[in-house]
Amino acid sequence: MNRRKAIQQTAYLLGGAVSASIITGVMSGCQPKGEPDWTPQFLTKEQAATIGEIAETILPETDTPGAKSLHLTEFIDLMLKEVFNGYEQLQFPRELAKFEEECQFFTGNNFINSSPDERQKFLVLHEKKELTNQKQTGEKAFISKIKELVLTGYFTSEYAITELMNYNPIPTKFEGCVDIEGLAKIQVGIEGRSA
Repeated sequence: MNRRKAIQQTAYLLGGAVSASIITGVMSGCQPKGEPDWTPQFLTKEQAATIGEIAETILPETDTPGAKSLHLTEFIDLMLKEVFNGYEQLQFPRELAKFEEECQFFTGNNFINSSPDERQKFLVLHEKKELTNQKQTGEKAFISKIKELVLTGYFTSEYAITELMNYNPIPTKFEGCVDIEGLAKIQVGIEGRSA
């Protein structure tokens, strides 16, 4: 399965089209590196921790890896920094702060300190409310954006592509992020030999 097919699968599960920003990010080929000492580039550490727990609630660890194991918080941070436009970048922290305020009101705690059951119930309630507002305003709901990023990150991860989908490694192994300058040098070397 290629990235285009993965995007189609994500759109199918989301019940609609995947945003242009997400498609651009995925087609650029960059994926999280999954390094243990990873530091967020766009989000604060606190925001990244909250996003990590939201992502894990949406895609928990079962007999398959969850959001944390697949480093989807890093994927989301990368997408926000490198792909989302200025307006989307301004809105995201505001929407996350509003999400946290509503969680505090609903559960008595912020999202991270809520129990798994409270998190699940709050996400369902929050999504229903946001989708009602989305119909009125026409703007994509915050939780819909998070789900889109989580599912896209999942279906374009090396694990999903190589283990869960019909993967045929032609011409070579999976390369999520490729240095274009290095490829250009290799290409010049190949052309020089064939001349």
